[in-house]
Amino acid sequence: MEVTTRGAIALRQFRQQLQEEAGSNFPQDVLIELLVLHDVCKNLDMNIFQAREVLGESGWTYVASYINSPACDTINWKRVNDLNLDC
Repeated sequence: MEVTTRGAIALRQFRQQLQEEAGSNFPQDVLIELLVLHDVCKNLDMNIFQAREVLGESGWTYVASYINSPACDTINWKRVNDLNLDC
């Protein structure tokens, strides 16, 4: 699917609005929204450079590190050990 310049600008403006609302907590506080934006960029067949421009440098870096991190990083191992389950 081909994305228009107007569409890319609209997506970038949406990210900028998210960034302004999150303030100093950007990108952590809007991770879900950034992940959705990332998926939108992928579904519009944007290349990496276009998607990076839409998400912004810090948003792109945060999303990329989240996507590429192991799934077990979010497991609360202390809580699992506290449960002392015999599996």
